[in-house]
Amino acid sequence: MPKVSLLRVKDVEETVRKGIDLIGGIDVDYGDQIVIKPNVAFHKDLYGAINTDLRVLDAVIRVAKEHSNNVLVVESDSTSNPAEIRMEQSGAMGVIRKNGVSFLNLSRDEIVNVEIDNKKIRLPRTVLDAPYFINVPKLKTHETTIITVALKNMFGLLPEKSKAAFYHPILEEIIPLINRAVRQDLIVVDGIIGMEGKGPIVGTPVKMNVILCGRDPVTVDSIAAHIMGFNPRGIKTIVKTHEGGLGEIDLSKIEVLGVEPRSVRKKFRGPELSVKGLARDGTSTLRILFLPSRTRIPGVKEVGIGVIGAGKIAELLHFPGYAKLENVRLVAAADVNVERLQEIKKKFDVREIYTDYHELLTRKDIDAVSICTPPKLHKTMTIEALESGKHVLCEKPLATSVDDCHKVMNALKETDRFVMPAFNYRFTPSVRLTNEIVSRGKLGDLEEVRVHFKSDQRTWDAVTPFRFREKTGVISDLGPHSIDTLRFLCGEIEKVQSVTAVTERYGVYDNANLSFTMESGALANIELSWFGNSIIPSFSWEIVGERATLRFDILRSPFAVKLRRKGEKRETKYTVESTLTDLINKAIMAIRRTHYSYEAEINYFVQCVANNTQPQVTVQDGTRCVEVMQEVARKLGC
Repeated sequence: MPKVSLLRVKDVEETVRKGIDLIGGIDVDYGDQIVIKPNVAFHKDLYGAINTDLRVLDAVIRVAKEHSNNVLVVESDSTSNPAEIRMEQSGAMGVIRKNGVSFLNLSRDEIVNVEIDNKKIRLPRTVLDAPYFINVPKLKTHETTIITVALKNMFGLLPEKSKAAFYHPILEEIIPLINRAVRQDLIVVDGIIGMEGKGPIVGTPVKMNVILCGRDPVTVDSIAAHIMGFNPRGIKTIVKTHEGGLGEIDLSKIEVLGVEPRSVRKKFRGPELSVKGLARDGTSTLRILFLPSRTRIPGVKEVGIGVIGAGKIAELLHFPGYAKLENVRLVAAADVNVERLQEIKKKFDVREIYTDYHELLTRKDIDAVSICTPPKLHKTMTIEALESGKHVLCEKPLATSVDDCHKVMNALKETDRFVMPAFNYRFTPSVRLTNEIVSRGKLGDLEEVRVHFKSDQRTWDAVTPFRFREKTGVISDLGPHSIDTLRFLCGEIEKVQSVTAVTERYGVYDNANLSFTMESGALANIELSWFGNSIIPSFSWEIVGERATLRFDILRSPFAVKLRRKGEKRETKYTVESTLTDLINKAIMAIRRTHYSYEAEINYFVQCVANNTQPQVTVQDGTRCVEVMQEVARKLGC
């Protein structure tokens, strides 16, 4: 008879140890590797209901270290962000560092094709070859699978960053295959604070105060479902995995050690839509997405930040992005406008302000700077920041000429710091999803790309209207983002075919049309306009391939794309977040002029600084963008 331990929590580590001992402990040779997979679904967790409790992870690692000197914690990328960001900002990486064990991003591991029941799945070699594997899931509901505990946590082993969009329509098929492919030697479920409603991220917390331990995911999930008020036979992932030969689903045939399940059982609200649920989960969503998490998490590397330039882009993107991160100190800001600096200091709790940015650069407690000034100042400030030993996040463009970009590249050679161009739209889930769809050949050979970028300048209200002082106007403003995103999604630009532009209202070009030939042979057309038809700007894309066409709007729907295969009338929608989250982001975009990618970019930059790792967005990307922009300007005679 399979055993599951179920214990109320007094001391977390003591309870974890007792739960493991009750089911027989850990049996592994001391030198063998122990691989631990927690559930780290989001980069912050205000209520402790989203991610594996750090105390539980810490306890499991400590127990594992007593049995092996080779302990490895693993997670994989998601469409929303890389694994390292979630691990760093959630505090999990701090726990890993504190215990002196290793971390592996499974999305960068060697991938093996595994065949089960004539179906192939791609899995990381590390987990397939693990001598001992520990699954450390969270007790939550899930909008697709009803619950997400041990079985569903294994879904996070898949290396694709867009797995949520690719596989969610077939979760009930893919989850049993993963659990049959990867042996689990120990499961420790964090049930201290569970989640009900529209899990696994935007549901409502439920205090349970329990820890479950077991050996196989079907048996563990059957008991977990029961104490959450669900019938395990009504949950397809449990039933199908059991039919594949794993575990026990009959509660009468499972020995529960510790407390009686009925003594801790609660009726969790399911993920189905209801008025009550919408109100409660909607409130949680708003708080999770937009409230800062400032509680100090031991072990998380602290980063000192300075911001040069206090204009609109700094106010909407940089300052709020940094202010939301608990491991960031907003040390200083610099701008020539004293009144503006005073506003920023008060609004974002900046410690010091300077009218001379050189004073900011001399501070030893600043690790990195954001440069948010007019473009003509970018090259000089970036080089001076590098010479002062700072990492740099530079707003677009990197410089105003290719020669100046090369000067920045030369300055980089003399330092161990890095410069990251601020191409924030790369961090939008729909863009990351599209990048994976295109790069994996799902559309076939690309034939045509159509882009429309509309942003009404009347709603921007810039502090320094430098955009209206350059003849290129809307091209200089919206062009860099369009060109970089085009390269990121569709490969390198071979040639600027044509450029047309007109002036309607602002005395500079405020409408433009750019045409390119891609190295792939595809034709790309980009329309840019400072006149929008809504208070929400639009950055819409249509990518046509020989097999299928993909459509999405980066600004109006950052979490979803629509794909229509050749010969089909209906579109398939792939989404990485709930409709509720998408609607809330759209409302915030309209009201606050902010966007998901703003915070995601800042998160990524800080993680790179904290770990001194080179960003994936490079100076070469910034330079190539300026090269294309120069050719566009030449075509216009500017």
